[in-house]
Amino acid sequence: MAVGLVNSLLLIAIVHGHRRLGSFMPRPFDGMKVIGFDLETTGFDCRSERIVEYAMVGSDSDGKHISLCSLVDPEQKIPEQASSVHGITNSDVKGMGSFSDHSEKISEMMEDAVIVGHNVIGFDWGFIKMECLRAGIEPPRIRGFVDTLKIARKLRVPGRHRLGDLCDRYGIDLERAHRADADASASLLLLWNLMKEYPDSFQRPIHDLIESLD
Repeated sequence: MAVGLVNSLLLIAIVHGHRRLGSFMPRPFDGMKVIGFDLETTGFDCRSERIVEYAMVGSDSDGKHISLCSLVDPEQKIPEQASSVHGITNSDVKGMGSFSDHSEKISEMMEDAVIVGHNVIGFDWGFIKMECLRAGIEPPRIRGFVDTLKIARKLRVPGRHRLGDLCDRYGIDLERAHRADADASASLLLLWNLMKEYPDSFQRPIHDLIESLD
């Protein structure tokens, strides 16, 4: 694992109350931009619902720490049911700019990145694609996904595979669950723990790794 990503994980671990990551550190991501990514939204269907918060944390290919998080005005009402999950209200997003206002920063950050997230393929990426379609722009050109939900299922990790349950299993603090920055950071820490527990599954180049876990 690249030094920059190691440093990012150390920073995230300290925030989550874990000051030691251990001595084992597999290296399939050397020289790559690796970003933990998460969204909060007004609902589950990307065709009718919108993004209200995004977060990206990780490391650039040159080792520079990456951290970007912002609320987004969804340009529609946030249902009370959604607010009860992530705690984001209509007053919170007022004046925060629409997705189009954030799209350039998002695309620049995601460009050629390995995107790590929990159910990122089944949920978060669909919202990004749909928001880009509405804005009349191309989705970011990413290198690929590492979906910790799919990995946990493929590796048959014991127990339930929700992010919160897996964080409990590995002792990852997720007190601010369902906020984008907390979930994005937790996904990176979860990936590291999976790599540590199942090292043989991660001893391949990243493209082979993704293919082997799909």
